[in-house]
Amino acid sequence: LNPYSFSKWQGEEVCEMFSEVYGVSTANARFFNVYGKGHPSIGPYATIVGIFEEQYKAGVPLTITGNGEQRRDFTHVDDIVSGLILMSKDKWRGEIFNLGTAKNYSINELATMYKHDTKYIPKRPGEAAATLADISASNERLGYKPTIDLKDYVTDWLREIKSLEITD
Repeated sequence: LNPYSFSKWQGEEVCEMFSEVYGVSTANARFFNVYGKGHPSIGPYATIVGIFEEQYKAGVPLTITGNGEQRRDFTHVDDIVSGLILMSKDKWRGEIFNLGTAKNYSINELATMYKHDTKYIPKRPGEAAATLADISASNERLGYKPTIDLKDYVTDWLREIKSLEITD
């Protein structure tokens, strides 16, 4: 759909080629909308969860691109790390492992979790309508099982922010 996704595919092809030509163990991890402690919240690589958190703290409306019905498989960084550790325990020949949750939410659903004002801004070109990880191979071959749900994360984050406001 766009140069970013094309370049990711090219990287996977190079890894597979190195495994075939040089016998180097390689595996490709496909991350799906990673969020969690330390995620970028400003700049061109900011995550939507990070952006919403910054906007919430600033007291400004959460900005939703397009109609907000685009769906994303949001994956906590701890689940990503667990998947990477599992991948490191074997030798691979360019295999691809999806590290996601196999569940997606619309951007509107995510915004609703924050119980905050929203505003819509123009859609970005080349944006996918939906991402949803098929984690069946990652589960079967690695034993990968994501454990952190986006709703729980947002609920905990809001509780923490509100407790900080009380102590300030």
